[in-house]
Amino acid sequence: MSNDALRAEHDAVLSHLSTRDSTHQFAHGAVSLFVSISLFGTAGKLWWDYSIENPEWAAVAAALGVACVAYSLTRFVLGARAYGRERTQVTRLLDLRKTLGVDAPASFPHAS
Repeated sequence: MSNDALRAEHDAVLSHLSTRDSTHQFAHGAVSLFVSISLFGTAGKLWWDYSIENPEWAAVAAALGVACVAYSLTRFVLGARAYGRERTQVTRLLDLRKTLGVDAPASFPHAS
């Protein structure tokens, strides 16, 4: 491959890695897991306080909590897949940087 083609591939891989899709997916998973825990707590409190008069409120909160857990697990799985792709791209990026000589060794003496 020519040096220009390697440089273009390097820039494309670096641009794709700069978005970090896995971090975005994991953040959505963590927030939705927190929301589901809150909904389960709300369902428990509603069931405890209103189980005789209005048991459907607790069931609605619990159903929403289950939906949030499913969403959270989906986001965690998508994040794990994106992380696996990013790991292979980082390996390719490091190989390209080595081939192109982008990372020059430090030639400056350490300041003391």
